[in-house]
Amino acid sequence: MTTVVEPTVATIHPTPKAADFSWARWLVVTQKEFTDLLRDRKSIFWALFAVAISGPLMVGLMYWLTTAVMDRVDKLTVPIVNAQFAPDLVRTIERQGMKIDADPPDYESRVKSGELDFALVVDTDFTESLAAGRPARITLITERSRDRSAPLAGRVSSVLNAWANQMGRERLILRGVSPVLAHPVQVEELDLATPEQRGSRLLQFMSFYALFAGLMGAIAAALDVTAGERERQTLEPLLTTPVTTLELTLGKWLAVTGINLIAVTTSLLGFVLSLHLVPLDRLGLPFTFGLAEYAGFMAVLTPFACMVPAVLLAFGAAGKTAKEAQSSLQMGVSLIGLLPLMSMVRQTRAPWWDAWVPVNGQYAVLNKVLRAETIATHEWAAMLAIPALIGVVALYALSRRLGDERMLAGR
Repeated sequence: MTTVVEPTVATIHPTPKAADFSWARWLVVTQKEFTDLLRDRKSIFWALFAVAISGPLMVGLMYWLTTAVMDRVDKLTVPIVNAQFAPDLVRTIERQGMKIDADPPDYESRVKSGELDFALVVDTDFTESLAAGRPARITLITERSRDRSAPLAGRVSSVLNAWANQMGRERLILRGVSPVLAHPVQVEELDLATPEQRGSRLLQFMSFYALFAGLMGAIAAALDVTAGERERQTLEPLLTTPVTTLELTLGKWLAVTGINLIAVTTSLLGFVLSLHLVPLDRLGLPFTFGLAEYAGFMAVLTPFACMVPAVLLAFGAAGKTAKEAQSSLQMGVSLIGLLPLMSMVRQTRAPWWDAWVPVNGQYAVLNKVLRAETIATHEWAAMLAIPALIGVVALYALSRRLGDERMLAGR
């Protein structure tokens, strides 16, 4: 008699009760997932390297661009049309260390094309108008839509205004009139910003890239332990072991979180090293980033770096293939990266609930750390509560997905 053996179908371990949770099994799963991630050293290295190098590259790029603009301003050549009609102006500009390019040909089209940053046009009746006491006109031709021309045209404009004011005061004195009468109101400006606050305006990108590191550092790892395991068909044997879905969920999350925390830490270290190596004092940038600022950044970014892997794992498990999951994650990260724009473009004081908006709240608090401002208790509470809430919801969705047999069927 022939015995017919029914084919067995691997079943997923049911979702456990709280009493079934084992810390030992959870740690074993975490160790296994972390070891698997580190086996692909090349992918992990390049992912971490890209995150770590972004900070120094941005600081170096900012320093290079700023010094380039300063050098152009210091070695400025002023194109002047009809310079012979304003000799006093020419001498004033030369005393400022600038050179004169007299009567440049086709100056309007060259300014439009960007070959010239600006041009000064002196009216042919400039001398007669000046002698007769009439307004003498000088036209500054520039292209305001071109950012690189703005600081150069701005410096020339300030020199022209200073020269015009000086001539006005001298004329009043020659006529026996006090120059004070021409300025009945004296306006003074008192800047209450601290050196840290003035420096933080130019380095707000540091907050954005720190959050960017927390977003990008875990994408590759999250895809590998979810959609990647499905494509390699290594997820089914793992689900059929005595390990519960809760232990598996937390194990994957802790392993990816470890990679993400390494990415965030290395990114901040890259910023710190580059900010100390680059001579920011040459730029007149009063900025310090010491132990207190580093600790403040880590206090904000650590809960954020723990939340992001949970969200990425939930999205990764929802995709049928690694390519599908990667596309959805990249779109999600791109949309999330737009949230800090709320703080960048806001023209009013931030409302109280600003810190409770994910990503945008972290960006706002990181800027406060840079500005050495006091962070309120409710803002610190938001930095902990919002990532914890989102992370728990994402881990619950991941656990339910791992406990669904349809996941193995590619549905």
